[in-house]
This record gives sequence, C-alpha cells and structure tokens, in this order.
Amino acid sequence: MCKQPCGLLLLLALLSGLFSGIRAQTNTDQIVFTEGWVRGFGAPVKYPRYARSEFPADPVIPLLLADQSIQPADQNGDSMVNWEAISADENGLFKHDLLASGGLYLEYTSPAEKIVIFDASGHGKAYINGVPREGDHFGFGTTKHPVKLKKGLNSFYLTSGRNPEIRASLYAPDSPLQLSADQLTLPDLVCEEKGFKWAGIEVINTTEKAASGYRVESIVKGTEKISTPVPTIEKLTSRSIPFRIPELQGVQEEQVDLQVNLLSASGKKLSSLTLTLKNRPFDSLHDRTFNSGIDGSVQYYSVQPGKVPEEMKPALIFSTHGAGVEARGQAAVYTPKDWAHIIAPTNRGPFGFAWEDWGRLDALEVLDIGKELFQPDPQKIYLTGHSMGGHASWYLGATYPDYWAAIGPCAGYAELHDWIEHTRKVGTATERMFERAGNTQRTRLMSRNYLHFGVYINHGNADQVVPVRHARQMKQLLADFHPDFAYYEYPDGGHWYGNQSADWPPLFDFLKSHALPKPEEVRSLEFYTASPGVSSSSNWLTTYQQTHPYQLSHVELDIGEDSVSLSGVTENVAVLQVDVSMAGLAFPLTIQLDDSKLVLEQSVSQIILVRKDSGAWEPGDLPGPEEKGPHRYGNFKDAFRHQVVFVYGTQGTREENDWNFYKARHDAETFSYRGNGSIEMVSDKQFSPEKYADRGVILYGNADTNQAWKALLGESPVQVSNGQMKVGDKVLSGDGWGCYFIQPRPDSDIASVGVVAGTGLKGFKAVHANQYFMAGTAFPDLTVIGTEVFSNEYEAVVASGFFGNDWGVETGDFVWK
Repeated sequence: MCKQPCGLLLLLALLSGLFSGIRAQTNTDQIVFTEGWVRGFGAPVKYPRYARSEFPADPVIPLLLADQSIQPADQNGDSMVNWEAISADENGLFKHDLLASGGLYLEYTSPAEKIVIFDASGHGKAYINGVPREGDHFGFGTTKHPVKLKKGLNSFYLTSGRNPEIRASLYAPDSPLQLSADQLTLPDLVCEEKGFKWAGIEVINTTEKAASGYRVESIVKGTEKISTPVPTIEKLTSRSIPFRIPELQGVQEEQVDLQVNLLSASGKKLSSLTLTLKNRPFDSLHDRTFNSGIDGSVQYYSVQPGKVPEEMKPALIFSTHGAGVEARGQAAVYTPKDWAHIIAPTNRGPFGFAWEDWGRLDALEVLDIGKELFQPDPQKIYLTGHSMGGHASWYLGATYPDYWAAIGPCAGYAELHDWIEHTRKVGTATERMFERAGNTQRTRLMSRNYLHFGVYINHGNADQVVPVRHARQMKQLLADFHPDFAYYEYPDGGHWYGNQSADWPPLFDFLKSHALPKPEEVRSLEFYTASPGVSSSSNWLTTYQQTHPYQLSHVELDIGEDSVSLSGVTENVAVLQVDVSMAGLAFPLTIQLDDSKLVLEQSVSQIILVRKDSGAWEPGDLPGPEEKGPHRYGNFKDAFRHQVVFVYGTQGTREENDWNFYKARHDAETFSYRGNGSIEMVSDKQFSPEKYADRGVILYGNADTNQAWKALLGESPVQVSNGQMKVGDKVLSGDGWGCYFIQPRPDSDIASVGVVAGTGLKGFKAVHANQYFMAGTAFPDLTVIGTEVFSNEYEAVVASGFFGNDWGVETGDFVWK
C-alpha cells in the first residue's frame, strides 16, 4: 500500500497524468488505469493468438524492441500504430473484442524515478517501457511485478490473454521484501504423521539488489516453530520459495493456524501472514506436497484413500484434472473405493501445461510418489481423468502403455490441437520441422499402444465444451483394431453433469476387471514412440536411439513358444535393447529382425542390437551417456529440468547485460506463473560447474557476453559470438541473428544446457519471446531466427532441426532456408 495516500507524491502523479493526456485514476490505495488504447491484429479469434503458436505475429513488439515510440498520436503528430481509444468500465476492466487478437496500450507519467508494484490481470505479456514481463493469461489475479518507473512518461503494452478483458494498476510496495499470499502451495496436516511438511510461498523483492540471507519462520498453533533459509531472489522480481511446516502428531482439530514470518539475517520481522491449514486423518481426502526434481519447487497432489481391507493388496487409480479444476477438486469427485486408492496430480497448476511437457513430468513424479505411499499391486494401476484430464488419459496412456491396466478418459479430447481448433502451419520444410518436433503430442500416431490395455470412453452426448465428436472419433479409431474397449454416451449429458461425469460406476467396474500382465507373460509386443527421451520402453523392450529424431518409431517383436527365438520388424530405430530376464528368453537364441538373422550362443542379461549403415542389425553396446538416449534426447524444452538454473551474462555492454537479465527474469516469471515454478537465477560470475553439478542450465547471452559459455559450450557445434553464428560449417554474419538450442552438459551424464543467444542486441531481442512454455508448442533441438520474426513468423526461421545421436550437426537433420 502507498504510505502517503493523500500526500504530495500522489497529487503530483495525478496532476502530471492529467496534463500529459494520461488516464489513471488515483485513490487511497493505488493508481488505477481507466483510459487506454486498443489495437487488433486480424479478426477476433476463439482462442488468443499467443496461446499455441511458436511465433505469434505482433507489429507493436518490433517497435518496442527498436526503442521506437508506439504512443498514440496527439493533435500535432502521427502514430506508428493505429490505436483506438478505450475506457475501463466501473470495475476497472478494459473490454473489447480486439483484445482477443491484439493489445492494450497504457501510459503513466511519473513525477520521479520510483519502484512500484504493477498489478494487472487478463493479459498475456506486459512490456513495461519495452521490457518484457509475464502476464496473467488465465486471469488468476496473482501477477504483481515490482517495476522501476522512470521520471516522466512510462509506457505499458499488454498483449491479449485468454479472455478479451484486462485491468491494470500501480501501487507502492509495503516493504523491500514481502510475503505474498497469491501463490501458495500448502499441504494438509495429517493427524497420524510427525516431522515436517514442505510448503511454497511467494516472496517479492522490490529492491534493486538480489536478496539473500533471509529466512522464513513458520509457527503452527502458536507453539511449534521451524525456520527455513530463503534461496536467493533476484532484483525486482518474485519467487515461490520452499519452506518447512512443523507437523503436529495427534492433534485432532480440523483446522489450525499457521503464521509465516519473513525474517532478515538479524532476525527482524519484515513481513508476516496468518494462514489456515486443514488437519485431516490419513484415511480421508487430503493434500500432500513434495519437492519437484524439475526446479526444486514445492508441488502438491491430492489423495482419496480407499477403504481397502488390510488383507487386500490395493489397486491405484491415477486421476488427472480438467482445466481450471485443480487436483483437490478432482480427488474430491470420487467416493472412496473398497479396492483402490485414488491419487490426483496437479499438472503444476489449474491449467498448467495441459498435461504435456512439464505437466507430463509432474504426473510421472506423482505416480512414483503414489506407488511409494500406497504400495499398490503393480498389475492394478489405472488411469482416468475428465476434460483436459481426459486428454491426459489418452495422452499418458499412449505414451506409457505398460504403466496402466486400463484407462478411462471422460469428456476428453485425444490431441490438444484438435480441441483448440488450431492447425500449425505445415506448408514449408521449416514448418514441417516444427510439426515433427511436436510428434510426441500426437496420440493418434501412437494409438496402437492402446492395445496394451483396456479402454473405457465416457462422454456426455450434449457436451458443448468438448463436443462428443472427439469421443466418437476415438471410438471409430479403436474399432479398427482394438479388441477390448467400451463406449458410453450419457444421454443429454453436458460437459459436467455431476460427479458421475468422472465417478461413473460402470467405468470403475471396467477398470477393476483389468490387470496388467507381468512382463514375462508378454510374448508379443508392439510399441510406438516419437522420442525415446519422452517414452522409450514397454515391458522388456527399449527403443534407445532413433535413426531420425522425433519421427515415429515402431517395433513389433514376438517370442517363440520355446523362448529361444525372437522375431520382428522395426521402423526408424537405430539402437534396440531387450531385457532378457524380463522377457524370459533362453539361449542359444535365434533373432530374426527385419532382414537380419542372428544367433546368440552365450547368455546375456541385456541384448543390444545396433543398426548399421547398411540397414543390417548386429549385436553391440549401448551408446555412452554422452550420446542421445532415454536419459537425454532433446528437444529444446528438455533442457528445463534437473533442478534447472538460469545463468545470465554480465560481460557485454550495459544494454546487453540488461537484456540478458531481462530475458532470464522473463523466463523465470513465466515458468513460475505457468508451472508454479521456483527458478534459481544467477549471473555468470556466480555460476560454477562444481556448485551446480548435474543441474540443467539455461544460458542467456553468447560466448562474448556470458563467461559460463566456455565451460559449458566450448565444444558445442553451435557457436555464437557478437557479429557471428557458426552452425557446423555454416556461418551467419551480422548482429541480427538469434537462436535457441540444446546440448548435453559436458560434465554431466543427465543434464543439458539450453541456450538463448544472439549475435548482438538485435538478435537477442528477437528471441526474447518464450513460447516454449506454452502447451502445444514444439521446438526442435535448434532454431535460428532473424529479427523479422514478429511480422514474418516461420518465414523468419533460417534454420531448424535436430542434432544427430552424437549431438553433432553433420549427423543431424536440419532445414536451412
């Protein structure tokens, strides 16, 4: 809140706004924007242009990045943008159809240089004096950025969000560092458990220095106390930080108070919040938390324990929620089962990543935790979900076919691009490369993986959100080959017709009647994958490397009745692995694979088959960890895991260094908003390979501006410096080239280095957009673009493709324009 609500500062702010044509209403709490200008970029669309495109066009952004004015024209001048004046309604909302496809321009004239909180909602991105900040695409009302205003005119350009309405305001921060209740991740306390639980809370740093040495103190019921060091929070941004909560074993109250204090190094209390925690018995519906291996953030999941007799080995039902629902709402839908426990992951947020990318990784983390928590029968694990979670059932089912005994998608769509009615451009070779990078999202490519398990499709026939045609299409697809699926349309059922929309008894009867075969019982196997880095194995078979990355790979194998023969066919597979003990094979073993016949006389635990250049298969060894494999395969998005850290360069000019920082902060804020993330940002001076061992790294800058480049990318086949980019033997000269690419981290067997680089400030600004955090977008291992990307979209991509299995350019597959 402003400490002097009626003082001279705000009076001057208001007067200066009026006299300069700026429209902002000042009250005792904040400066609310009430007048602005709107501009559209094409006809209004059902879903915003920023939602699923790798390269959204926007004619305003190039002007901002070139430091050109976008200010609306006054009586004496012209504007480079054709704006239409707009006023906010009585609730402070700017509403206009053009905000579904365009942007909103706001102004504020500050009487002095000062730090404020920019509080806006409904926008995709914010450009504050040309600097990108994350928006509030979903309208959560949680995006509050500390901003340093300059004296005089300050411009705010807000791109379109999910709905065509935006609000915005400014207010003074409460303190240099402050707690925020906007982004909480809290567990329920459990009566029978002791120790501590992890929670997450947002801390806002409104200073111009990175904040370190602070602690968060948590006090439960005013007695039990525990403190946790606060990780470094960069200047003028916020971060969701993990902290511990003491558990109170034996306490029976249904709710208990939690006080959270932010303390300085000397113990001074800077900020405080009082929260309420639920206290539940273990056998009731409750939320649990864990530290994610992706970024170290605290995530939660919900469980609905079943009433399973002690003498029975329980089943596990894995249930994925719909858009905007959250895990706790999903788990609450179900009545407790007398044969199974139910666990619901979050997808890292109500919308998250549509269960793809990091949403998929969240699901895998929670699945492993659920198995450890409930110790289920490994042959009785099931997958179901509703709406976007129904999509997750189709997607995770096709991707990990040996995980599930049966799946039950409810009101689900098979592929994300089907539902949003967005078709990626695929006319040129470049556009086809991006299409190929998204093959892991295309469940229909891998639909024969559904043969691994039973399928129950449940859908209301009057659904207006996910029309029933999605279910009917999948029914028709399965009818061509699948012997074990059921289909039900609920008469007159909309998208949600009560809890039975998901908790449908016949569906659960169907699940219960199925069991996964044990691996040694699988004698014939058919498996499809678009990337071993996403999905590599089924039962005893592993597709370890592909011939052409991210094209569909296919293996069919049959074990002879006597277990001494193995035969089959492959497509787009370079290295194949078979686990002998899991398959129950005997020796000597005859292998007939494609046109190759081999006889293995000596018993081995693993059969490794390598395809030679001639196409023949021969026994060999697994590639080393320095090559591509299931542990590390690309594409560009794959770099953002393994406790990822963002490293920004400080060795360039002041403007270059500022933009390295701005871009890293922008990415960290976006990942925080989209994925409830907690990204550590450090400068290249602070980074050392030893301190950050085995962690994923995203490097911002180039070989001249980021001193971490040499240690991490000295042997990279892609080299970027001021004025030049080398990709293998190809050279691009000039300061206007930018790129995204991924390479293996040379001192790690698991982590990668993702690179956001430019040959100069123009090139680096060209790659400032972070559409790689949007569900449904796809980026290959390498993308090189020019500065015209915001007007020409894919036409601005001069190179794209995949490195070879040795991470090289010469062995890779690239398209050059």
